[in-house]
Amino acid sequence: MKCPGQDMRFWKPGDIFDTQCPKCGRRIEFFKDEVRRKCRCGHEIVNPKLDFGCAQWCPYAEQCVGTVPEEVKERQKAEQKDLLRGRIALEMKKYFGTDFKRVQHAINVAKVCREDLEDGRWKSFGGDGGCLPP
Repeated sequence: MKCPGQDMRFWKPGDIFDTQCPKCGRRIEFFKDEVRRKCRCGHEIVNPKLDFGCAQWCPYAEQCVGTVPEEVKERQKAEQKDLLRGRIALEMKKYFGTDFKRVQHAINVAKVCREDLEDGRWKSFGGDGGCLPP
């Protein structure tokens, strides 16, 4: 049985696309399920549109896609963080409505908390994103 995401019968326009080699500028064709391609100049390019989101939850992921490259995992983590930040900002704006002073204050507090977490001045606890001082 083939995964619907890997079965070409279920592909959409744009699942086969071209990208440019950053070294020589040649056009390189990618299929959405290809991890990397080698250009004629010898430069290896990672698929810029590669999405293994299903590999995070599917029990057959390893059989289907093999090992997901580390750079792809890191890019997906960064995209998930950005998505979460955007969702939080949207919910704050819904909650506070047109009270822009409160919206801006909440954004500033979140920014300081994130910076403190990244600098190690606070420790994250639990799955709810809460913070505690060291």
